[in-house]
Amino acid sequence: MKNNPCYFFSNLDLKSNVRFWLIFFLLTTQLHASKPLWQSKEYIKKAFFEVAYKNEYGKMKDKTGLVRWEKPIKYRIDYFNLPSPIEVAENLIQSHFQDLSDITGLSIHKNNKKPNFKIILTKKYHYKKAIKRFMFANAKDAEKLAQDTSCLVTIRTQPQGFAIRHAIVIIPVDYAMRYGFLPGCVVEELSQATGISNDSDWVNPSIANDKSVFDLLTGLDYLFLKILYDKRLNVGMTIEQSGPIIDKILLEFEKDKLIKNSFLEVKKLRMSQQLDL
Repeated sequence: MKNNPCYFFSNLDLKSNVRFWLIFFLLTTQLHASKPLWQSKEYIKKAFFEVAYKNEYGKMKDKTGLVRWEKPIKYRIDYFNLPSPIEVAENLIQSHFQDLSDITGLSIHKNNKKPNFKIILTKKYHYKKAIKRFMFANAKDAEKLAQDTSCLVTIRTQPQGFAIRHAIVIIPVDYAMRYGFLPGCVVEELSQATGISNDSDWVNPSIANDKSVFDLLTGLDYLFLKILYDKRLNVGMTIEQSGPIIDKILLEFEKDKLIKNSFLEVKKLRMSQQLDL
């Protein structure tokens, strides 16, 4: 794990086919339930373990320690075989980083000289080449990733630990803009790079679910991020070590009505306001 990149990705372009029926299901489920399933403390805890402690790709599969940033994120936006700037993409990136900073308490700032988080904007035609160049993938892996993904993130941790030290996101902007999931790419990849990195088909509603209708942070995602960056948790903690602490955090969330109102909190975020959602 410690010296190898870890790839996470989502098939955002597959979501449109099931959007209507999933929205219908979620609405009818909430109408007939006193409280949505995802708002139970047990569900949130189980789902957090799923997205924060597992990953289905590469060397970080079934990782045993909590992974997150310990140092400030210093990001830079680069263009690969693509004229710059693309203001709509840069504005979305800036807005979501500001949202992530507000939620987690992480210091996140643009730094063109010494970045530890790079966002590569390119064209679909150059997507495979960008993956090979910036993520050091071999030709076969780059080919598969370019075919299977709409956008991509990789993170690296410290050589002897679980603290994230570097991240790279690659987005084929022309493709993402043409099919309307540029905001989804920005939100999902930048958010997963904070440490909630695993995709799961049963965690819902969440950007971690590739079959979800949600392209922006959900109330559940908001709670994941708040838990992950709670100061009572430490990098490298096992599930057994973090479990009792997470129980206390969730009790506080429940007392403060944060679980109940988390879906309202995400509506206040810059990305939601910017897209009038």
